[in-house]
Amino acid sequence: MEAAGTPHSSQCLALLGGTGHTGRLVLRNLLTSGNNQMELHVYVRSKEKLIALFPDILSDARVTIFKGNIQDDGLMQRCLSGVDTIICTLGENENIPGIRVMQDFARSALEALKSFKDNSSHWKPRRLILLSSATWNKRFADSRPAILHWMIRNTFAQSYEDLVKAQKLLKASPSLLSILLVQHNALVDEAASGCEVSTEFAYMAVSYEDLADGFVKLASDPMYTNIDAVGVSSRSAENGLRYFPFVFTKVLRGLMCQFIPGYCRAEYVIYQWLQTLKEKSKKS
Repeated sequence: MEAAGTPHSSQCLALLGGTGHTGRLVLRNLLTSGNNQMELHVYVRSKEKLIALFPDILSDARVTIFKGNIQDDGLMQRCLSGVDTIICTLGENENIPGIRVMQDFARSALEALKSFKDNSSHWKPRRLILLSSATWNKRFADSRPAILHWMIRNTFAQSYEDLVKAQKLLKASPSLLSILLVQHNALVDEAASGCEVSTEFAYMAVSYEDLADGFVKLASDPMYTNIDAVGVSSRSAENGLRYFPFVFTKVLRGLMCQFIPGYCRAEYVIYQWLQTLKEKSKKS
């Protein structure tokens, strides 16, 4: 029996978003799993950034890198060819108007899978493990005060719209893939405290480290094969009060971006100005 967290030796995985904050940690865990027979297809927008993060990746025989635009159908077909499990960590934490990276992924992936199905006499739907949000799980969301739920939905209204539309597209094609939604609450940049995976709850926060551990566990443990949604949390978040200041600050900023015209642009200009001053002080 395989140890939990170690991908099956015969598994061919595709990881989309290998240089993102979550994706790079998932990739690190996969590369250090000790499985030398695993085949891994990694999609990135910047190969240079990937190599900077993983200097030895070009010499890893398990890895094939696919660089380009997520809307490139030919690239997506090559990336997903021969793959049985797709891990998608694409997405956006900021409330950017008009964002559609998840919808672009959904359309491109479905086109690729349809072409495989049309040319196969023994087609089996692929497994998609998709980064989602606890906000869109009714069981998890019902544990929040209604006003907090409204605030969070509006804080990330743009990125949520992209995610929800993408999920609707993907769920409409059960003959092409089966979906496991990885649903979390606030993402925090702190040390791992242990990953909690549950169909019953999602704590207030999860660290990037614990979220990455969750993805690898979900991709490798057969017990999650027929489950369509799980909450992933950090054990330290069982005490949600410790994360309240962080969550409140993030939600407040998001609401200002959503409802105060020009706020996000002004914040960006100020940030760039401060960065310029910082660079000048380093040179002087």
